[in-house]
Amino acid sequence: MATFVPFITRLDTAFWSTVNKKSFTIGSLTNLRSQLQHSYLYDTVGSECSLSLNHESFNSIENSKDLTISGSLLLFNTAEGFKAAATAENKQKLLEAEALKIWNAITSHSWLQNPKLLSTFSIISFADLKKFKYYSLTCVPAFVYPKDIEQEINTVSNYNLDDASLLSYHKKTSSPVFLFSKKSSTILEIFDLKNQSSPDDVVIVIADPSPVPNTAGWVVRNVLAAVAHLHPSWRHCHVISLRSSGSVGIKFKWALPDEQNELTVPKAVGWDKTPYSVNLRDELDPVKLMDKSVNLNVSLIKWRLHPDIKLERYSELKVLIFGAGTLGCNIARSLSGWGIKHFSFVDNSTVSYSNPVRQSLCEFEDARLERGKAETAAAALKRSYPSIQANAYKLTVPMPGHTIDEKDEAELEKDVKKIETLVKEHDVVFLALDSREARWLPTVLATKHRKIAISVAIGFDTYVVIRHGIGLRKDSVPHESTSEAVPYSQLSCYFCSDVTAPGNSTVDRTLDQQCTVSRPGTSFIASGNACELIASVLQYPDPLQTPASPDDNTTMLGSVPHQIRGFLSKFQQILPIVKRFERCVGCGDAIAQQYQQNGWKFVRDVMNSSSKLEKVSGLDELQDSVNAIDIDFEEDDEE
Repeated sequence: MATFVPFITRLDTAFWSTVNKKSFTIGSLTNLRSQLQHSYLYDTVGSECSLSLNHESFNSIENSKDLTISGSLLLFNTAEGFKAAATAENKQKLLEAEALKIWNAITSHSWLQNPKLLSTFSIISFADLKKFKYYSLTCVPAFVYPKDIEQEINTVSNYNLDDASLLSYHKKTSSPVFLFSKKSSTILEIFDLKNQSSPDDVVIVIADPSPVPNTAGWVVRNVLAAVAHLHPSWRHCHVISLRSSGSVGIKFKWALPDEQNELTVPKAVGWDKTPYSVNLRDELDPVKLMDKSVNLNVSLIKWRLHPDIKLERYSELKVLIFGAGTLGCNIARSLSGWGIKHFSFVDNSTVSYSNPVRQSLCEFEDARLERGKAETAAAALKRSYPSIQANAYKLTVPMPGHTIDEKDEAELEKDVKKIETLVKEHDVVFLALDSREARWLPTVLATKHRKIAISVAIGFDTYVVIRHGIGLRKDSVPHESTSEAVPYSQLSCYFCSDVTAPGNSTVDRTLDQQCTVSRPGTSFIASGNACELIASVLQYPDPLQTPASPDDNTTMLGSVPHQIRGFLSKFQQILPIVKRFERCVGCGDAIAQQYQQNGWKFVRDVMNSSSKLEKVSGLDELQDSVNAIDIDFEEDDEE
């Protein structure tokens, strides 16, 4: 018995991308019916005939010269509609309707004028556009007529014809079916088949996509049905299965076919056994496409410049930014360029009309609607890069010297616990707050939980970026005096150079004095330096031990300074290295011990009296000793 290789439908990514566009175009229509085309040649490989469709399959059928098979797509916009169409009863109805069209072409002999009428297909599908999942079933109708077909394989040379000339004719005419006359050794159009009296006088040449040796493809079935109907007395015919990899000669034989009423359509088959499904979220989802593009930008650094760079340290990093103003916005925007996706903003202010021109993550509408700065920054960051996880926390950071009433202590306790939880949950803490005292509690908490902390501050034409020492001073690594590098654990924090505790810096200032006045470009320079500083820190073998050194080879990205101080009046930048101060009011061990013992109550006491910090840290004793020295000098002068 003869067997035929069935079609397997291949719907590529570009095909479904076009379906997406057409689906959005039709809006509220129940479903989409489109005409499709597929031009197969004769060079498929493997063990299947591929019916491959792409975005070009939607082109106008009338304008296609290379078309060998056409069909239709019925696209449902609900899973229920697709399931209803895919029932056995409805599939049979569709198969019969399509088979009738082909049978009409056979009985009217119009297929002799246009043999492409013998090949068609229908696809029913459902596109889940939200999840980018697609389901389809394909029907390529083929008649089981005549019945009990048998075959004999012959070599092409037995027919005394040139395989190359047949291929050339097909490429020139795009005809899927034509004749070769044994008598005249010439190529004839398929229309001449009706004038033939003997099946042994001609060979029917069929462009066959079958890749299986000695087995014809699905398209041959309907050609045989058409031949059997055209010449009822014939019991066989000769076929060349035309293929670029070596054509096959086949003699098909069949018994006397049943009498076929012109109005009765023979039995047909052709449905896929199971639905085809594919998930193209990674290929079609715009968010995923952006992920790939962002990753590509960063990956180019690895591919072209630094093969050993650890990019996963950026993508896995969790960043906490205190202050969602000019500095905080620019820091986050810069870090997202490295592929960092997890941000949290802490700020209690709202966007004002002066902010949008300076703060890169807010706009006019945010100011008009008085949106919170943290909320605005998080939302804008996600709009610019939807894969980013950005959280906003409207919290007031407790500050030394900013007194608190007893009735507000419960809220203070809640805020301190929340802020400490945020510091614990993140890997890097940026201090981009307006005032000096606002940086105090985040410094204490970052020290306690051994987090990378970076302070960024700006003046009118100056800026400073400082990475705080890691952990407690008592746990620091002994410093080798012969080395120019200072261990991370011994680096000073933002407060280590102070000899007084931070207090309320706004209490005696007018409104204009409370605002930071700076040259517009200062924040971008400072934020950019802070971004690249953490990028370099993360490339050290153990980021929590990255030393500060003038050595340009500390990491593959270069040096990793302790401080970056810039002066725009001279366009100058210096990189000082300062060691920790044992009596520091921010990272000192005595401060850490007090917080460990008293928690939020210690913060309350510091808020109500900033001198508490000087007493706990020992700064008051240091001040007294300095005053004593001054008194001694005055007495010596009197003598």
